[in-house]
Amino acid sequence: TYRGDQGGGLVAAAPVTRLTDGLKAPQSVSREPFQMKALRVGAKRNGSKVGVLLYCQEHAREWVTPLVCVETAERLLRNYAHDPRTRRIVDDLDIFILPTANPDGAHYSFYDYNMQRKNMTNHCPARAADPASRNSWGVDLNRNFSVGSMFDGYLGASSDCTSGVFAGPAELSEPEARNQVWLTRKYPNIRFAMNTHSYGGYFMWPPGSYKAEGRETLPRIDLGTEDYFWESSRHILSAVQERRGTAIWPGRTGPVPDVLYSAAGNSADEHWYNRGVIGWDFEVGADLYDPATKRFQPVGFQPPFAEGHEEAMEFSSGQIAILEVARAYAGDRRRPHSELKVTGRTDASATFTFTTDEPANVYYTLDGSRPTLKSPKLVSAGVREGARHITVDRTTRVHWFSVDVAGNVERGYRPDGPGVNHRRQRVEVRG
Repeated sequence: TYRGDQGGGLVAAAPVTRLTDGLKAPQSVSREPFQMKALRVGAKRNGSKVGVLLYCQEHAREWVTPLVCVETAERLLRNYAHDPRTRRIVDDLDIFILPTANPDGAHYSFYDYNMQRKNMTNHCPARAADPASRNSWGVDLNRNFSVGSMFDGYLGASSDCTSGVFAGPAELSEPEARNQVWLTRKYPNIRFAMNTHSYGGYFMWPPGSYKAEGRETLPRIDLGTEDYFWESSRHILSAVQERRGTAIWPGRTGPVPDVLYSAAGNSADEHWYNRGVIGWDFEVGADLYDPATKRFQPVGFQPPFAEGHEEAMEFSSGQIAILEVARAYAGDRRRPHSELKVTGRTDASATFTFTTDEPANVYYTLDGSRPTLKSPKLVSAGVREGARHITVDRTTRVHWFSVDVAGNVERGYRPDGPGVNHRRQRVEVRG
């Protein structure tokens, strides 16, 4: 029934009776569901090069984000002929650019309801299908993925079909989400990704969600990869800053739960935990400092064009820097080097850790056995606290090796082979 009213019967059929989808866009805009379009840029687009996926506008109201993706594509294509830096990127990578991951929601946001966040699929039951609720229908695409989702008990999504963070009726229920998964499965050479949102000026990476009890996050990224995120961020955020001095604050840089909130079922976790894609999240649109009030002012989801254009330019520079990070990864043949460092000693114990000359994971044993990839791995002491320190209560012969994010192993050691050219050192306990 319509708002509880049974009505007086059926409307008589008549040629002039027409229903409307309510979309206020001009007739040149199709009323059919839009086919998502991805651009593929590269001199060799055959899967032989490291792939990078840049995708924007999962949330419809974030109007600046597709400009970032389109600007990056424009720079790659237009500058290839005369800029050596661009030519190296295009020659050495396989780049996939998805300017809008939510085209249906975007059109509704542009023409009908500017704050539309979700897609346009209405999963609400009839009792919630009142047309007055049409601006609340849809699925939050960045809550519809299959890792760390609401259905797994993680926070940051809702089962309420009118909530702004509605996760959908099931994981990957939405074609827009399945399209992203299809893309990364179809092209397994995709090793890097960047999900661009707005606004607030954040730079983040997995894990992206946690459970309420004990604030239990998805498994933390290993120490070597976490260090790689931190080291890469310096290059990427410096590129953003070059345009007009926009700085992403340290408190807004890091794993998602540590700088923002829990986002159950987000796409970056999907791509990292299921397929090992190293992925970042941009939140473009850092707050602007107002000298008159001496305060920072938020820019909003739909800033004036002049501000939106500047945001697109500076964060496109950040995407180009991500491509440079991926290119360096693709060409990395340098083996890491590690050292064992004793950090404390008593009469009854000794404490040590490992240092590496680049982001790398360290695998070690304390029983004199040959280390392998199944051996204990050096872990983080905390989100921003560096490597954990290890304490032994007797003199110990430590065996170890390091391996960087690109897979280069220290000394060319083969952890799955018979070699013994790993590192080793005796840690003395004098008691």
